[in-house]
Amino acid sequence: MDEKLLTQIRFLKKYLNLLKDMAQKSKKEYLEDFIYKGAVERYLQLAIECCINIGNRIISLEQFKYDLTPPETYAEVFEKLQKIGLIEENLSTKLKTMTQFRNKLVHVYWEIDDAVVYDILQNNLKDIEEFLKIAIKYVQSEGK
Repeated sequence: MDEKLLTQIRFLKKYLNLLKDMAQKSKKEYLEDFIYKGAVERYLQLAIECCINIGNRIISLEQFKYDLTPPETYAEVFEKLQKIGLIEENLSTKLKTMTQFRNKLVHVYWEIDDAVVYDILQNNLKDIEEFLKIAIKYVQSEGK
């Protein structure tokens, strides 16, 4: 089994579990707690980066089988995973949107709308969870 891939999967599980726990706060509690908001933003960033890293690693492992070139953008990671049939178009689109959100968290953090982050926390963790399940299934099938 690929140790780099397993490590990223472990980190993603950890961040996803933390985010699920954090999602239990009410919107009012969330919006009033600056430390909590910062923690949620950071764990969302890390979770998204894990998805990108997992995708990049799978592409690296599959590059000769599918004649893949390295992705030039984070969004392209998920396009290539869709191209090889690992993820569906709908999930690819959602993950590409998440990479855009990650870029905003990192590069234009002063424009982050706390209500939008809370909405993502409440409604979009399932997309990361779906990707995690696909990654785990990929690892399990590679081990056979």
